[in-house]
Amino acid sequence: MKPRPPRLVAVASARAAALDAVPDTTLEWLQSPENPAVAVLTRRALLGLPDDAATATLWAHRNEYAPVSGILAAIREDGSWDTPARDYQKYGGSLWQIHFLGELHASGEDERVARAAKYARRRQLDDGSWSATNARADGSIACLTANVGRAMARLAGPDDPAVAAAVGYCTRLFAELGEVNCRSGSGYQLNGYCHMLAPKLLLFLGEIGEERWPDGARDLRDECVARLRVKAVFRCLPEESREFQDRLWSMPPSERHGLRERFLAEHPVLHYKEKPGWMRFGFPLSYNSDALEALVALAGVGEPFREEYRDALDLVRVTADREWRWTLRNTFNGKMVADVESKGAPSRWLTLRALAVLEHFGRSGYASVT
Repeated sequence: MKPRPPRLVAVASARAAALDAVPDTTLEWLQSPENPAVAVLTRRALLGLPDDAATATLWAHRNEYAPVSGILAAIREDGSWDTPARDYQKYGGSLWQIHFLGELHASGEDERVARAAKYARRRQLDDGSWSATNARADGSIACLTANVGRAMARLAGPDDPAVAAAVGYCTRLFAELGEVNCRSGSGYQLNGYCHMLAPKLLLFLGEIGEERWPDGARDLRDECVARLRVKAVFRCLPEESREFQDRLWSMPPSERHGLRERFLAEHPVLHYKEKPGWMRFGFPLSYNSDALEALVALAGVGEPFREEYRDALDLVRVTADREWRWTLRNTFNGKMVADVESKGAPSRWLTLRALAVLEHFGRSGYASVT
């Protein structure tokens, strides 16, 4: 696998104006060897510094980062972490570990990571998807496929056949459904699509680069962007959603068909509000997302600043502390094989993400609140 610079949002050519207010102590904190991947991403993707011997050393030691080493220490001989029937167990199943290793930028040169990638290939279905139900086609879901596909692009390389198969599945599924959704999701969301899925697909597309996109991927990209933009990123929750869900799940499955259309006829105007969970930033995330990750996803596919993104960007800015660090508010710690950072404490991962999106959108017109 040919080494390549890691992606975050984009590689900056110089220190960005958005970083001028950030204390040097925070930038030094981000470059601490305690988290080698964040240190290298800060240097390369945020500060635009050229590689040197220190960068190479840090990047070579990223599997020594405690969460990565903890996950890898628990791997089994066949590359799994649990029995195949529990691939999707939250959040100890094997496919979750592959996703988390990708999020943490684990090194694919490690024999254990290669073993995990081989396991992921074995669990991938012929159509390119990954399934939440023991590799059965009826359990294939697009968010899982996008998450594992993105992880495989990092762990095994963007040209790995499993990556191409996964992005092909996501693109064909969108063309088939005509909406951003899973095959089993139509009619189950009042919005008519899955808002949680849009960032995951964009993250996957941004990770592999447009030169690897199959036919139809540009349309998928544009639809995901449009869905996030029209909902101001995080104002995606209809007030009527609870009533709709209560009615939906109280019905026998045979009577659910057409409920959404009937409900919308009774409620011709939906009243949207912020999705609370999207305002509490976390890392790593699962099938759900948040406003910060969605902005990372938009930036990763080259989306410039638009006024519809202002409130989400303002939310990112105002949640920084006085040292320009972002606190971990949402976590799966205690449910994962290895915990990542500490809830309620400043997070290097979130701080890196937040500064990267402020820098990216600042270059195309966003001026942050004071």
